[in-house]
Amino acid sequence: MRYTLRMDYSGRVHRFRSALEESRLDAAALTQLPNVRYLCGFTGSSGVLVITDREALLFTDGRYMQQAQDEVKGAKIRISRKSSLLVAAEWMGRQRSARRIGIEAAHLTVSAQGTLRNTIPKTARFMDATPALVHMRMVKDSEEIGFIRKACRLGVELFEKAVKEIRPGITESHVAGKLEFEARKAGVDEMAFPTIIAAGLRSALPHGRASSQQIPRRAFVVCALGVILAG
Repeated sequence: MRYTLRMDYSGRVHRFRSALEESRLDAAALTQLPNVRYLCGFTGSSGVLVITDREALLFTDGRYMQQAQDEVKGAKIRISRKSSLLVAAEWMGRQRSARRIGIEAAHLTVSAQGTLRNTIPKTARFMDATPALVHMRMVKDSEEIGFIRKACRLGVELFEKAVKEIRPGITESHVAGKLEFEARKAGVDEMAFPTIIAAGLRSALPHGRASSQQIPRRAFVVCALGVILAG
């Protein structure tokens, strides 16, 4: 099954700009990939999204040239051979109006923060933009609500299949593998967390990841799973 995405990325960028203005920020450099995807649709593993009052730019590298063209909405694409963060910082450094720059402070390494501080003029100030984006993302739009409902229904269907699969002598990892295979066939992005199948004494483990242990004839079996659809 394929799930069609019709997210309003341009509308999200517009609302985020308003949030930046309320936070008195001139620009934001977003590096946490789920947030990058939320605002422009990009699903690659490397990219920086810069948003100002006039521009929205995704900086990434040549591996994602075609993918970015296919996925990104509401932002321009800049491909470079250099580090995406470095190129983004160089671009922001040339914008005289960008003096208060929002970053995702909890998700930037010391090295990444050093790149920003060493590249952007010293007159710029870095502020944490995380609260503005978190509050925005708390309010789900109709598309998000629809995907959450689909994910919940699919989780129930997968659990029902797990119950039929569980029997004495089958290993925990066999059950988990079957579940994850069925989830992939149903079109999920990935599992929400490592599938938990824990039988017998291992059922006492709250986060007992599936192991090679066989399921005993008489025992409790803990099963916990979740799926991600459309990010």
